[in-house]
Amino acid sequence: MMHKVLLSFVVSLFFTCDSWAQESRQLYAMPITFGDFRVMPDTTIESVFNIGLINGVTKQKGLSIGAISNINNRLRGIQISGITNISSGVDRGLQIAGAANVSASYMRGLQMAAYNYADTLNGSQIGLINVAQSHPRGVQVGLVNYTRDTIAHKIGLVNINPKTRIDYMAFVGTGSKINGALRFRNRSTYNIIGVGSHYMGLDSKFSGSVFYRLGQYFNVTPRLSLSGDIGYYHIETFRDEADKPERLYSLQAHLNADYQLNRYLGLYGSVGYGDTRYYAHNRHYKNGLVAQMGLTMRYHRSGSAQLPDVKRFDDGVGATYSDDGTSKHPWIAALEAAGINVLVHCFDRFVLNEEFAEVNMHTIHKNFQKGFVWDNDQFSTNLFAHPYHGNLYYNAARSNGLTFWESAPYALGGSLMWEFCGEIEPAAINDLMATTFGGICIGEITNRVSNVILNDRTRGFRRFLREFAATAVNPMRGLNRMCRGDAWRVRPDAEPYHDYRRFPIDFSVTAGARYLADDGSMFRGEWNPYVGIYLEYGDPFNERENKPYDYFSADVKIGMSANQPLINALHLMGRIWSAPVFSERRLDVEFGIYQHFNYYDSKPVKDGSSQTPYRISEAASFGPGIMMRFPQTGALTRLEQRVFLSGILLGGTKSDYYNIIDRDYNMGSGFSLKTKTHLEFRNFGRFILKSDYYRIFTWKGYEHKDLANTNPLFLNAQGDKGNASLLVINPIWEFDVKGSVSINASSGYFIRATHYHSHPDVNASTFEFRIGLTCHL
Repeated sequence: MMHKVLLSFVVSLFFTCDSWAQESRQLYAMPITFGDFRVMPDTTIESVFNIGLINGVTKQKGLSIGAISNINNRLRGIQISGITNISSGVDRGLQIAGAANVSASYMRGLQMAAYNYADTLNGSQIGLINVAQSHPRGVQVGLVNYTRDTIAHKIGLVNINPKTRIDYMAFVGTGSKINGALRFRNRSTYNIIGVGSHYMGLDSKFSGSVFYRLGQYFNVTPRLSLSGDIGYYHIETFRDEADKPERLYSLQAHLNADYQLNRYLGLYGSVGYGDTRYYAHNRHYKNGLVAQMGLTMRYHRSGSAQLPDVKRFDDGVGATYSDDGTSKHPWIAALEAAGINVLVHCFDRFVLNEEFAEVNMHTIHKNFQKGFVWDNDQFSTNLFAHPYHGNLYYNAARSNGLTFWESAPYALGGSLMWEFCGEIEPAAINDLMATTFGGICIGEITNRVSNVILNDRTRGFRRFLREFAATAVNPMRGLNRMCRGDAWRVRPDAEPYHDYRRFPIDFSVTAGARYLADDGSMFRGEWNPYVGIYLEYGDPFNERENKPYDYFSADVKIGMSANQPLINALHLMGRIWSAPVFSERRLDVEFGIYQHFNYYDSKPVKDGSSQTPYRISEAASFGPGIMMRFPQTGALTRLEQRVFLSGILLGGTKSDYYNIIDRDYNMGSGFSLKTKTHLEFRNFGRFILKSDYYRIFTWKGYEHKDLANTNPLFLNAQGDKGNASLLVINPIWEFDVKGSVSINASSGYFIRATHYHSHPDVNASTFEFRIGLTCHL
């Protein structure tokens, strides 16, 4: 079955390419996916019916069903997709998708999805978020509706147009004690959406509310306004550390007064009455007067500069490019890789006095006799620390002049040396895979990032900062530069190590706060500060730069809390090889083979249950992928769709039963499917939707073994026999504020379904929310 899926994936790629070639006079590939297709005289393709993984035609006049995505130039018919539908224009059609519908120009018909976008809407949108630039006719129905037309018909909790006034509200009250909210004022009506904590005498540690209020206001004076509204409050509370919350609701009516102090700041006061009840059996909890008082801060939108297509770290570079220039020293690289193991071993043995480091010839011989096992180290050690260790072996070779392919065996050799000679514990096959493949991925990325940082023409404190930063990113390169004297040698005529014209850089840093929910609870979780780093290196559609990792992306989330892991998310993807399938002014399509490294880690939330919110790893993974870049249309300055299918050689996921030594997770192999939809809007911001699906099979269990009489070091089990399905949905919104600064709001939904061979199955889900400021450099 899998080979049919892969074949469909590749074939549909060629099919999609030709479908957008309105100007082309050559048919690149005949469609052999399921369906009815007609090749027109101008080589475009029309279809009445098609079904497949990814469907693409020039004109769709009928039904198109895609497991992942449907793509066409013109639609008169129906698109049904599991994730996204993308069309250049919809003329009397219907788009239904699980995640997003996009019509880059006009839309005459109906869109139904979580997110809907149309440039010109002459129809209707039904979804959670609906966006249209122009809306002459039709209606939007959703939680949030946006259009530039001020008289367009909208039915939703929040309706926004360019004349909508947005206020940030912070107030205290006798209902929920501390509250934050957004208020959206239109011509005479308004909506308020907010959250509050410590609700009306309930548990002070675990209680809160989410509320929505709808009302009408009128202006008494230019500064003073009076209003009235009705509201619905959803309330959750725990009794200390109970597993499940008690849920209540409250219906409230408010009379409000607002006084604007200046252009930005105002005063807010409110009195009202509320009736609060439990959902279960409508049991009464409390009723009475409600009072609130606080401040309002008005948001004034100003035009924001469009981000440049190419971001740079440095001024005045990029005209020329020089590689490191280091001649090849393979034997020095081998000595350094071995030296890493010797240094780590000596530290473990003589400083930490670790028992596992008591190595002698007998233990080495024993390791060779026993062969490989699956070890029981903790999640972060096996699936992050070992790949990072492999990066040191790899860069020992890379910083001594060796190429990507020449450096890769050093990661393997260094890992083999450590597994058999560095410790008395049996060699671990999972360590070998994670150290080798993960080390290559991390190593090549850190090598290229150090190229971006270094500049031999600088001097003084700026030079010190560059060398320090490059060494922190790539320690082996920093060490070799110090040994050769390159770290302080100034070369005024030296070429830069990185060419920004060949390899453009998109780099951004986000700082903010993250809310991590406990078992999906809205008010039992924890807030932590975090820093996010995103880097996109190279142009994926530049066919002239096609060496391994000439294009890659890196996304790192760093937690700033002692209660959660320092690295709570790390996503790396590097292109090994690619080929352009089609490039026309209407569409660019690239097919390639990619390496993936994904790592999610969390711990049980503070003062919550014992459940780990999420734990997922994809340490060694390769597979095909396609990237599609669509033309700029209307307000869309960037529209891209990316799809990746990969085979997981080594992955990990949380176990509900396996708990031996330091391991509480299963390891195994399987596959993953990832999609990314990127929309960028002129002078507004961007919306990105990521969906990742992981399926990991644990083949080698321990159920038949005598645990009481088996040394845990030699248990040799991947974990609980079975399989786990993991779905991660990650929508990201960025709203441009000024220049390169934007407000970043994102959420992550984690859904796990684990089937066990010898234990009851477990389903779990939770979410996280992040808010912060992003600076694009």
